[in-house]
Amino acid sequence: MINQITALESCWHISPGWGKTMPPLAVEMLEKVLLPISDLSGYCCGVEWSGQEWIYAIVCQNETLYLAEQEFHTTNVLKKSTVSTPAFRLGDIVEVDFGERPTRRIIQGIFSLKDNWLYGVEWRSPTLEEVSVQSRTIWLADVDLVNVSV
Repeated sequence: MINQITALESCWHISPGWGKTMPPLAVEMLEKVLLPISDLSGYCCGVEWSGQEWIYAIVCQNETLYLAEQEFHTTNVLKKSTVSTPAFRLGDIVEVDFGERPTRRIIQGIFSLKDNWLYGVEWRSPTLEEVSVQSRTIWLADVDLVNVSV
């Protein structure tokens, strides 16, 4: 019989939460969006897989709002920016140095912060009981990650 805890710890971090096929994003990074409830607009500066859907980080009037796809309208207008393209894509498998030996994780979020990209990877198993209110996702810079996707 396989030790279920060992099996869980050995595979959860490279099994994407969205299954085998990544759902398409509703909006591109740095795309302008309209917020119909408030008649305001903002720009998408990040995305993260949470629960069973993409949650988008929308910057609007110097605040970051975290919204589901149905809470905004896309415009197909990209913000002019000097931010370089991200080093990693959603779904890439990377190595992260969490301690004694590098561990593999999957990129499940991307966020633009002050002209830099941060990448979200899970650091705790999603199926283990939550023992604290901390997020399972840790945000790292590209220098903390090594791409191992084939």
